[in-house]
Amino acid sequence: MKKLKGFLVTFIATAGGSGFTPKAPGTAGTVVGVFIIYLCRDWSFLNVLYLGLAIFAAGYWATLEWSKNVQQPDSQKIVIDEVLGYMLAMGTLPRTGTVLLIQFILFRIFDALKPPPIRQFDQWGKQFPIGPIQSFGVIFDDLLAGLVSWGVFLVLAHFLPILTQS
Repeated sequence: MKKLKGFLVTFIATAGGSGFTPKAPGTAGTVVGVFIIYLCRDWSFLNVLYLGLAIFAAGYWATLEWSKNVQQPDSQKIVIDEVLGYMLAMGTLPRTGTVLLIQFILFRIFDALKPPPIRQFDQWGKQFPIGPIQSFGVIFDDLLAGLVSWGVFLVLAHFLPILTQS
């Protein structure tokens, strides 16, 4: 049972192992998010929301367990937060190839550069010892980056409606 738990923690926290990518593990995790959203392109928003909530619950648990196991508060191998952030970045947007790509780029920019207030929340989460609040902090800054990406896309699409056309 301990091996199964270890496997699940690793599989979920690293988004199927993408967090072990030697260069740019966050980008690899985001690609997993793109793949998930692409697979769910015909699902209703509500069903994608339920999936996102399930991934959040599993990801939070796995992030907490991974952090305890490796004694690192925010390991770069944890990329389930990128999956969740990208899913939020897609939000209510059409799941077309163009939108998937634009949101991939926007999300990676906001996740990597961490402009305010994303950077402040990232730093806030790192001030806590390994535990529930710290694990939430690992995920929260990426959720915020996803939310900002979603908002920026909506503004861009308002001025460039061609972005949301198939």
